[in-house]
Amino acid sequence: MKRRQFIKIAGITAGLTGLSSSLMGCSSAPSIELIGRDNKQLNQDDIRLKVIAYAMLSPNPHNKQPWRIVMTGPKSFYLYVDMFRLLPATDPYHRQIHLGQGTFLESLSIAAHEFDHDADIQYFPEGMYGPEEIVEKPVAHITLLDSTRKNQSRFFDSLMRRQSIKTPYDNYQLTPKELKYIETLYNYDDFPLTFSSHPDTVHTIRRTLIEAMKIEDQGSDRVHETVSMFRFNDEELLKYQDGFGVVHSGITGIKKIVVEHVLLNRDKVEKDPSDFGKKAIELTEEQANSASSFGWMTSATNTRLDQVKAGRAYCKTHLILTQMGLAMHPMSQVLQEYADMLPLQKRFLEQLNVPKGHTMQMIFRVGHAESTAYTPRRQVQSLLKA
Repeated sequence: MKRRQFIKIAGITAGLTGLSSSLMGCSSAPSIELIGRDNKQLNQDDIRLKVIAYAMLSPNPHNKQPWRIVMTGPKSFYLYVDMFRLLPATDPYHRQIHLGQGTFLESLSIAAHEFDHDADIQYFPEGMYGPEEIVEKPVAHITLLDSTRKNQSRFFDSLMRRQSIKTPYDNYQLTPKELKYIETLYNYDDFPLTFSSHPDTVHTIRRTLIEAMKIEDQGSDRVHETVSMFRFNDEELLKYQDGFGVVHSGITGIKKIVVEHVLLNRDKVEKDPSDFGKKAIELTEEQANSASSFGWMTSATNTRLDQVKAGRAYCKTHLILTQMGLAMHPMSQVLQEYADMLPLQKRFLEQLNVPKGHTMQMIFRVGHAESTAYTPRRQVQSLLKA
């Protein structure tokens, strides 16, 4: 099949309904918010630690950073899911967690190339487990091979700048020229991308985004799972080096101080997260209604390998858009598999003409927006497993 069959401009006019989520990730640039991204972190002498540090810049759900590393040789290591960094309430079958393994591998491969190595990746070397289970087996074995190529990676700069920008966008519509450019660089044909700026489609997607967020807010376990990853102040960001805070939604200066020290309090929010949930819905409304271009990625099957490779494809898409100067933000609550969401999800896939039995792996908005603070990253040594 030709590449153009995998990147389409959708003109779907059927009524949709709602949606939102967040593989939250970021990149690197000098800033106090760049916990775990200083020069020492990225300029490791050990090539394994160097590429792992850059791979950690990849997008991942709720910025959980769900990766564990076991070294196997001077230039080789296993990648595992960190079983202590799952999202059981919103990601009960751990599909998004495995997408996050794929984003890590894509970023790792780009970083390896930048530093004159090729990443030889063997998926599930001890056997693949089912799409509704999680087993203590490696997701991949990576061997870093010396490369004779001395060309810098095309996407390394994008890897350093990429971030999931959560602020309102400018209702920009992707042009045919931009779509063609994406098509020339996207090389994951098993995970077709569809983009739409059709007014009817955009309208119904916006409604779906918002409805999905309202459903998410109706489950206390789901709300508390998000609250547990929200960092209420700089002290929490420094302590945990993961998650996300108000600054990552573009709130800075005096307003940030007021929000963090007057309006927000972890004890109060954990006891009664109703206001927190309302603010999340309001933010989703702003995010959805400020976007006039949306993209989504599907797969014909949904094995663990599909999910990992879909994560690689998603990361590649984000890097392409970053290179183009475009902002991108995943909004995938409607794709989550807990029972309350399934009726809306089923209707949504039908309205977007996703073939029966296929899986929508990601959906995201695209536009223009100013960069915000980068989300934190842990120290690379914290991923190493004895």
